[in-house]
Amino acid sequence: TGVFVSMGGVFSTVMQALYLYIPLLTMSLISRETGSGTIKLLYSSPIKVREIVLGKFFAMMVYSLVLVALLAVFVISGIVHIRHPETAMLMTAMLGFYLLLCAYSAIGLFMSTLSTYQVVAAIASFIMIGILSYIGQLWQRIAFVRELTYFLSISGRTQKMLAGLVTTKDVVYFIVIVYLFL
Repeated sequence: TGVFVSMGGVFSTVMQALYLYIPLLTMSLISRETGSGTIKLLYSSPIKVREIVLGKFFAMMVYSLVLVALLAVFVISGIVHIRHPETAMLMTAMLGFYLLLCAYSAIGLFMSTLSTYQVVAAIASFIMIGILSYIGQLWQRIAFVRELTYFLSISGRTQKMLAGLVTTKDVVYFIVIVYLFL
């Protein structure tokens, strides 16, 4: 299982690429609609803005599920070919991977609503994901601030799940991040 969950493993390598890939994928979800004027058609339809946003996010969730399914092919192959695999740990890693994808998608979708320019939305997504990844390293000498910055940090959450540890605190964190950005 070290092939999958170690620092140079499959999950870590894929997650490093997602930091760059997901903002580029989500940059045009709403900003393209606004820039081309098709958002007016969506507003004139009998659906609410909330349903538009949730529909776009649901599409990203399905796309993320496809990415997890592609990764599951490697995991299943590993389970079949490795003696005594830690299947629960690999399933936990896939759950963490999916929750991270959903959080990145929600951040990208939110940033896409802030600008009509797709490049600005992508850069804003990069910056926000960077802030949420880096904030856990700031002001670590002050106890209260250390607890606050740790709670806001997204970087350590998935690493715990890659190690096989699912806590409600981490799952709730991802749900709260998705809810806040949607």
